[in-house]
Amino acid sequence: NPTELMAQIPLFQVWKDAATQIFFSLSTAWGGLIALSSYNKFHNNCYGDAIMVCVTNCLTSVFAGFAIFSILGHMAFKAKRAVPDVVDSGFALAFIAYPEALSQLPVAPLWSFLFFFMLLTLGLDSQFASVETITTTIHDAFPKLMKKLRGTVTVGCCIILFFLGLVCVT
Repeated sequence: NPTELMAQIPLFQVWKDAATQIFFSLSTAWGGLIALSSYNKFHNNCYGDAIMVCVTNCLTSVFAGFAIFSILGHMAFKAKRAVPDVVDSGFALAFIAYPEALSQLPVAPLWSFLFFFMLLTLGLDSQFASVETITTTIHDAFPKLMKKLRGTVTVGCCIILFFLGLVCVT
């Protein structure tokens, strides 16, 4: 019901969740943007880049919201239930709701492959930024070491993060 949705706009929790999503997607204070910006030319227009990244991030979030909620709305309509009753957030959304929705599309194997390939590349991209942040920090602390051993330190960082990530696997 649109009236119920509009009534939630002034609620603090809605704005808190939106701000959390924006800060999370921009990786604010994680150092990734600063580490990657170290590859820019010295007189690069950082202000313009920052505005472009923020606007692109917000537009992508809005577009993703339309895509997600249109699929959830369609699933709720088909099941004759309310949207919150269709699926929980988190892993259930990515690994249960979306595969079910994609299986109903024409050429379902293609869309399923593209969706899971997107999840894979999204995860890898996040790891590239994290590893680059760590290796840039090491490079700034030990520039002479990193000139000789940049590849070795990067591979070592990936191996350490892999073993630390195994703890999170259930």
